[in-house]
Amino acid sequence: MNFRTLTALGAALLAPLPAAADDDIKIGYINKMGDHPWFVAEVAGAAEAAAAGGAQFASQDVQFNADLTITTLDTMIGDGVDGIAIVVPDRALGPIVAQRAAEAGIPLVAVDDDIVDNDGNPVPYVGLNAFAIGERVGEELAQKYAAAGWDAGSVGIVSIEDRKADTCMQRNGGAEKALLANSDLTEDQIVRAAYDNTMVNAIDVMTTTLTANPQYDNWIFYACNDDGVLGAARAMENSGYSADSGIGIGIDGSRACDAFGNGRESAYKGTMWLNSANHGRDAVNLLLAAIKDGAALPIATYSDPEFVTFDNFDTYRDRLCSN
Repeated sequence: MNFRTLTALGAALLAPLPAAADDDIKIGYINKMGDHPWFVAEVAGAAEAAAAGGAQFASQDVQFNADLTITTLDTMIGDGVDGIAIVVPDRALGPIVAQRAAEAGIPLVAVDDDIVDNDGNPVPYVGLNAFAIGERVGEELAQKYAAAGWDAGSVGIVSIEDRKADTCMQRNGGAEKALLANSDLTEDQIVRAAYDNTMVNAIDVMTTTLTANPQYDNWIFYACNDDGVLGAARAMENSGYSADSGIGIGIDGSRACDAFGNGRESAYKGTMWLNSANHGRDAVNLLLAAIKDGAALPIATYSDPEFVTFDNFDTYRDRLCSN
């Protein structure tokens, strides 16, 4: 895993803190969807890093509940945590979360979804560069489209969009830009389908899209995560489309085992895998460095994806199918 760290604003965001004894350190970790494979791995990585650093660790799944997020944050602060990592269910919570942490005098790291404080300053962030990873998806889609040899007029494009999540829309925006820039496809071929970030809903919205657009024989699709893309691929299969009539590429790798583990190809052609356990580890390690040594939190720590496909899946099987 390669990382690019931007530190220019780090010192302004966090003043040096006094050193703390390892066995007194408590780290809190709040995530928005704890039963999803991505967050299961992420929290496990965070817990491992805390244990390796000799710190206590407490995590809470808030299941996209904004009120529970703030309540959990207040509870952790009241319990004496020395640092908090958080995956917010809604980026609008950023200013509140940042203010609570600042008032408590503890370092805060946003994971997966970036947030800002009341003054618009970014909270230190660990995750991916959303637009750039979307561009990687779009480039791969364009290459696979060219290899398929389809007539451009036969192709519908589906942008499966979680419009409430800015990072999701950035990923889709990157995919769209790169796909159109590297192919003869046009924006008027794009169908924009709103979904709620779950596979079940992705199946529903893709099925509706297929029914409403019988003029297209082939489909290209993308979303901000694997759930959206695998859901769309399953909708195609359920609607009688063959595996070679669709091209979808996901992000996060959380459903690669589901898609490739049975040895049967589908319209889900690959995923940009990010080892979410590394996100958890990085967030906790940054917090520990700030708490123990007074190190300034970097403004952003980005992870680079690995492209997993049906052909190279065996190389990743043990890691992606371990949960």
